[in-house]
Amino acid sequence: MSQQPPERSTSDVRASMMPRRPAAVGRIEKAKNPRHALVRLLPYLKPYRGTLLFVLACIVIYTVLGLVGPYLLGVAIDRFITPKQPDGLAAIALLMLAVYAFTNLFQAIAGWVMAAVSQGTLQRVRQDLFTHLQRLPLSFFDRNPAGELMSRLTNDIDVINQAVSDNVVALLASVLSLVGILVAMFLLDVWLALASLLVVPIMFLFTNFVARYTRRGFRDLQRELGGMNGVMEEAISGQRVVKAFG
Repeated sequence: MSQQPPERSTSDVRASMMPRRPAAVGRIEKAKNPRHALVRLLPYLKPYRGTLLFVLACIVIYTVLGLVGPYLLGVAIDRFITPKQPDGLAAIALLMLAVYAFTNLFQAIAGWVMAAVSQGTLQRVRQDLFTHLQRLPLSFFDRNPAGELMSRLTNDIDVINQAVSDNVVALLASVLSLVGILVAMFLLDVWLALASLLVVPIMFLFTNFVARYTRRGFRDLQRELGGMNGVMEEAISGQRVVKAFG
């Protein structure tokens, strides 16, 4: 007589069907050539060259207006408030109000347009990534958990979105503001400006120190997100089978 295989208990079946954490989560590595990685993003921005020039013009305008506001405030204090001469104070106050209003207006326009550019760009990036995934061999999906791949397609793309829509605009505005402030400082007082520049090396060293640990923490965060998404993907996809034997 042929020996019948032993029956498995319901608990054994449920245990075998329970989602398991991936054996190893892919390592999040630093780009070997960050400049090359940025260059690869440029073709996606080419269709928006005219729009990007418009955004740059808005950044220049609201940066210059942002520097004009403090200058007008100084004029108001020196010529009207300190000498206690109210004549003309209302006019310069209205001028300052208009300057700050247009500053916020152009800043909002630049942010809104850049967000639209970012969404259009990242839509093409997502499409190309999905097409690339369809062409990869099965061995790639055996080595990389599905949750980590989903994290790359969602969380990492959102990080790029934030960098393109927010950080690029903020970086350009900060650089232009810094240049304008330096020019104004040297025009007002050369020696005081030189004395202020003595703290610049300390600022660079501190920024480099903070950025080093920030990058490490960011890579750890992305790795943990990939592992968490892997567990969630397996848990949710296996719930129907688990409940069927429960």
